[in-house]
Amino acid sequence: MGVAGCDGKSMTTKTASTTLLRRAVRRLGVGLAIAFLALLVLGGAGVASVVAASPPRVGPIANDVDRDIADLVGTSPEDALTHLPAGFESAMGYRPVLQDSRPVNPAGSCSSPVSLPTSFEPACRAHDFGYDLLRFGTKTGHPASPWARRALDAMLVDAMHDSCTDPLCEAAATVADGGLTVNSWRQQWRAPERESTSDLLSTATLRVVESVGTKP
Repeated sequence: MGVAGCDGKSMTTKTASTTLLRRAVRRLGVGLAIAFLALLVLGGAGVASVVAASPPRVGPIANDVDRDIADLVGTSPEDALTHLPAGFESAMGYRPVLQDSRPVNPAGSCSSPVSLPTSFEPACRAHDFGYDLLRFGTKTGHPASPWARRALDAMLVDAMHDSCTDPLCEAAATVADGGLTVNSWRQQWRAPERESTSDLLSTATLRVVESVGTKP
């Protein structure tokens, strides 16, 4: 009876792992399809214009969330702990901690359907904290300015490149940069949110159609 129970638990774990792997592969395939669709419909110049049209890395400070994000991506990132918006800890369930002189989500990680270098982990945790600031701003009715998400993405990519010591790592950081830019553009530089595959496809299609409509 005990052996059968263990076998059943093992099979359940294996099934769950297989399901997660299939979802990751499916989302990766969807992401590649979106990138190909954008390139096919908009053309190389159109995709480049999307990147060029990204918000500035730092813009006007409109609220406490903007100020904290400006601290996080600036030259004194530890100030983001001092200026942490009131209510963040209770709303988001944690207090950021310092890692490599930058506040991070201690439970954060590099969320990617493909393996990334372990040297990226501290940067990903800081980026996760920044995205939680975006979510907190939206949740409390004080959304961050559009530049904020762009600034957080740029912070992550810069830190990734800074951690690299070989060409493969540099290539991974470059690929991550493209994925971040396209995804943030797809979500119109707003706070990230959980999405199904169908949500991802529908918003991507809408953004591509909008871009086609504005092409000269």
